[in-house]
Amino acid sequence: MDNDPQFVHLHLHTEFSLLDGGNRIGQLAEYVKEQGMDTVAVTDHGNLFGAIAFYTAAKAAGIKPILGIEAYVAVGDRTERTQTGVADGGFHLVLLARNMTGWQNLLKLSSDSYANGFYYKPRMDRTTLSQWSEGLIAINGHLGSSLAHHLTSFAQTGDDRSYQAARAEALWHAQTFGPDENGEPSFYIEVQRHSVELQNRINPYLVQLARELSIPIVCDNDSHFMRPEDHDTHDTLICISMGKTKDDTARLTYPQELYVKSPAEMAELFADLPEALESTVRIANRCNVDLDFSSNYAPVVKPIIPPEDVPYTGGDRTKWYKAFCAQYELEPFDSTRDVDLDPEALHVACDTALSRLAEAGLVWRYGRDGITKDIRDRLQRELGILSEKGIAAYFLIVWDFVNWARQNGIPANARGSGVGTMVGYVLGLSNACPVQYGLLFERFTDPDRSEYPDIDIDICQDGRPKVIDYVRQKYGHVAQIITFGTLKARAAIKDVGRVMGMLPGETQRLANLIPDQLNITIDESLEAEPDLMEEYRTKPEVTQLLDTARRLEGQVRHAGVHAAGVVVATQPLDSIVPLSRPPGAGADSSDLVTQWDGPTVERVGLLKMDFLGLRTLSTLERCKQLVRESLSEEAIRTALGIDDPERDPLDLDMLGYTDPRVFELFQRGDTAGVFQFESGGMRRLLVEMQPDRLEDLIAANALYRPGPMDLIPDYNRRKHGQEPVPKVHPIVDRYTAETYGVMVYQEQVMQICHELGGDPAAPGIHADQSHLEEERGDHQRAAAGVY
Repeated sequence: MDNDPQFVHLHLHTEFSLLDGGNRIGQLAEYVKEQGMDTVAVTDHGNLFGAIAFYTAAKAAGIKPILGIEAYVAVGDRTERTQTGVADGGFHLVLLARNMTGWQNLLKLSSDSYANGFYYKPRMDRTTLSQWSEGLIAINGHLGSSLAHHLTSFAQTGDDRSYQAARAEALWHAQTFGPDENGEPSFYIEVQRHSVELQNRINPYLVQLARELSIPIVCDNDSHFMRPEDHDTHDTLICISMGKTKDDTARLTYPQELYVKSPAEMAELFADLPEALESTVRIANRCNVDLDFSSNYAPVVKPIIPPEDVPYTGGDRTKWYKAFCAQYELEPFDSTRDVDLDPEALHVACDTALSRLAEAGLVWRYGRDGITKDIRDRLQRELGILSEKGIAAYFLIVWDFVNWARQNGIPANARGSGVGTMVGYVLGLSNACPVQYGLLFERFTDPDRSEYPDIDIDICQDGRPKVIDYVRQKYGHVAQIITFGTLKARAAIKDVGRVMGMLPGETQRLANLIPDQLNITIDESLEAEPDLMEEYRTKPEVTQLLDTARRLEGQVRHAGVHAAGVVVATQPLDSIVPLSRPPGAGADSSDLVTQWDGPTVERVGLLKMDFLGLRTLSTLERCKQLVRESLSEEAIRTALGIDDPERDPLDLDMLGYTDPRVFELFQRGDTAGVFQFESGGMRRLLVEMQPDRLEDLIAANALYRPGPMDLIPDYNRRKHGQEPVPKVHPIVDRYTAETYGVMVYQEQVMQICHELGGDPAAPGIHADQSHLEEERGDHQRAAAGVY
């Protein structure tokens, strides 16, 4: 076994070299292991998109991951954006992280290349490479590199000036990436052997240059796909990328040898350069990056708390609470500057600010006389858990930008599990009383779970950019989150069909045979759709198309920007996560997005917040504006039956939910433009249900989705007395009473399971439910006096 050849792939592209690499991260590590290697590097073009996914998959497979990038290096200053015709997108340079310092420098280099160097490609330059070279190993020599550029010119012209330029280039790299702390070199000259004439012509000069300058040689294969038989699939991918068809003879084609070769194949290919093989192993042994996923970079704030709060003395409670909130300010905490601040003091200050804002919010929501012991107990229980888990600062930041939005006339409201918190309700993050509607704090965060929960915030679509800009300007270390689109079944069929030269109408016809089911695969479609299977069996061109599409299905196709996700941190983001430019952003745009997707940024310890742009909120604001412009305040008060002169009649935070005229609108199905109630199917459901209470509308929303849809007829028949509500068990019957014995909500499942099992893990569940009916009565009586 010791005599087996040793080799490590140090130049390899995955699917995150978008539409250029065909190696799937999920399969790569296992395949490398099968080929007798225990280490592999990933060097995607210009980015670190797949670094964490690769690191995780390799570790799971028992393979040592080497984190790297094939960088683009500008010929001159990376900030210059003038077309010269000479490597405008930059020369290629492989960079490998040798240690954590090198990894941190890769983050910096990659982020800066997008932020300041983007021109065709994200580019570094000599300045940034010199600044952030420590801990990196650089490899230069393949056809896209600066060395190859000069040596190609020398091979074609014989002009010694070109050779001397290559020599100077090699010396600069050797000096910039100098010997490490053990005297080992950090710059290598790269040699590849493929069926590419130019590469083979310059290879002798690369070896000559290395020996002249005493620079070590390393070989690699620039692997773009996994197996030899994957070449055609990868070729199709390149055609998709460039908008070409297979029969275009002038298009770019890749050598067939760019697969993940075995050590034996590489040893045979470089039998005359054994030191080049040995260099791969020496480099691999020196690259040791162990990532820590236990860090927490969640933002912290420095609250400015007024010495005294202004008490409520009567009048419009919303106006009072807005004025109350205006007294509180949050200053961002920066771990790189605020090194002298006591973390415990910050923690206490955040808890204090949140508690005082929440106490005032109780008065705003319930009035001085509407705060029962159970409501206050629930609030205190939640505040205690939030303090214990260190989430107070998170709530304060969300409150800050929601409060800023509302102060500036931009509607904002929470959705999802965050609605189940009393703290969120009294802070104005949501408008659903969790006691009245049986919403559980445990849906938001279990006391026994350590990860940060999500607070999803709907923001008026028109005002959303202003809110994000406010957060960016105030907290500084802020970025939106990248997403990656993949080739789904229909898209793969249409892309491959176009590459094969098929007419758009024909590929669309085949794509339409894919069943309308979320995330269905081509294999599943062939089983489910006889017409598609018939086409596959009887038409050779369709067989070829679907077979190729199946191999490409699921491949990462493009990058985008998450519709809502934003990260906020306490230190420069490029020290935690690499940043990139949003697709389509102009050269002067300062907007940046993370290079890692939402789950990944959360895994490395960043807090993701969701800023969801909602057109409905914009519509509501416009409607309010039209009403105010069209009617006098007296007419509005008369129409709404509101006599209190201190109360804004169009204050939607104080809205009532018992107006029969509104329910008549839903009963008619007259809900075009009403969020989540406007589809044809939903409108038919409303006509059949005839909702006459808010709980019916909530149930309709929850039931109208795959699976629960089957229970809609049971709900309607029982509601209309056409079928009795079955008796199952006293506990089950109690928790499903308001939904006529139909288990609609996750809260019902949690409550029933906890009570049937006698599980003490969520004590608040029982306390909240035991007072539910009593509290509903309180709210109805309070509503009668307020609205």
